[in-house]
Amino acid sequence: MLHKFRGLKFIFSLLAFLLLVGLILSRVYQPEPGIPEPEIKIPAREADDNIGRAAEVCGQVASVKYVDRIKGQPTFVNLESAPPDPVFTAIIWGKNRSKWEESPELLYRGQSVCVTGRIRRHEGTPEIEVQEPSQIRIVASKEE
Repeated sequence: MLHKFRGLKFIFSLLAFLLLVGLILSRVYQPEPGIPEPEIKIPAREADDNIGRAAEVCGQVASVKYVDRIKGQPTFVNLESAPPDPVFTAIIWGKNRSKWEESPELLYRGQSVCVTGRIRRHEGTPEIEVQEPSQIRIVASKEE
């Protein structure tokens, strides 16, 4: 009987140790947040109803503006309507602009695009932060 008790004690100690190591590792190791796979494909006008979801948001580019004089040097790609009341914005931060072979202002102006990522709200407007050119897919241009 004493031999079984020692065996159980060892097993429980080992399990407690493994759980503790797992808990510590789960707190220490935080994987890099990546670009989420879209759960849904929606028009830009429905983005406001899908805050927090990973989506592919599609629409006509109404304006593209690079603002190099403010912190972060953002490029705003506005779908369906331009500021002051954009329907949806894809934001490209200055640190990521070098990933584009052509400037986003020239590349996306007049295009119909789909933007992939997690929708969030910033100052009342739904937006997706774009880190890679692959997150914005050109569907068609106005000229076609």
